[in-house]
Amino acid sequence: MKDIKNFIDITDISFYLFIITILFGLYLAFWAYKKAHKFSIEHCKINCEKYFLYKFTNVDWSNPKKAVYDVTFYGRMLARTDRRKEIFLQLKKHLDRYKYTKEIEHIDEDLINYYNLYKQVCDE
Repeated sequence: MKDIKNFIDITDISFYLFIITILFGLYLAFWAYKKAHKFSIEHCKINCEKYFLYKFTNVDWSNPKKAVYDVTFYGRMLARTDRRKEIFLQLKKHLDRYKYTKEIEHIDEDLINYYNLYKQVCDE
């Protein structure tokens, strides 16, 4: 009985390796997401602005309520420069009168003039 030795402690680092592997995987996933997101934003700046400009210039004025909301939405998306922002704020003041009414009879010429001005500025 005297030649039987006690168990030797062997350090087990598999748990630590598992945690490191999970953290590394999360880091890689986050890095890939950031790269893909950066690419999509750069790609979208060109194509999205063309799309928004197309939708903004082709607003259907036969339904004035929907047209007011569309002009507000697409106009806000196109307001990226300081000049566009200033003109959009002026346009938005005129649009806000129509947004919260139940029914819109007709749209005044002042709003149409601001819309056309903003459309010209966005086409530049």
